[in-house]
Amino acid sequence: MSRRETGGFTLLEVMVAVAVISMSFVALLSSQSQSLSMASLSRFETAAALLARQKLAELELSGYESLSSDSGQFDDEFSEYRWRAEVKELDDDETGIKDGRGLLKLIELIVSRDEKESLAVRTLVMVKIEPVEDEE
Repeated sequence: MSRRETGGFTLLEVMVAVAVISMSFVALLSSQSQSLSMASLSRFETAAALLARQKLAELELSGYESLSSDSGQFDDEFSEYRWRAEVKELDDDETGIKDGRGLLKLIELIVSRDEKESLAVRTLVMVKIEPVEDEE
């Protein structure tokens, strides 16, 4: 007569449990990796948007006439970020404004970090129009 012990697990039960736990760990590590990647992208997009805003303000303050294509690098803690501004004067066909040549310039600003990530912003700048005073 053989007597069966009921206090332990069989080898098959242990192997199934280890397989389930290992699959859970793989899924957990995958989601953690994806979370870190998304956090890094979010950090880049936030910093790049703020830097682009700052650079656009600088360009607009420099004056309409002095706007030209340029590129550079940001200072201090954002030294890994680069910027490139392309300025294009729009003509009548592009604006739909008759005799509008020289009124609008398109600025396309690209902020990038490394070669993988970049953020592009476009804006229009208009020449300052002085009101004509009526002479009566």
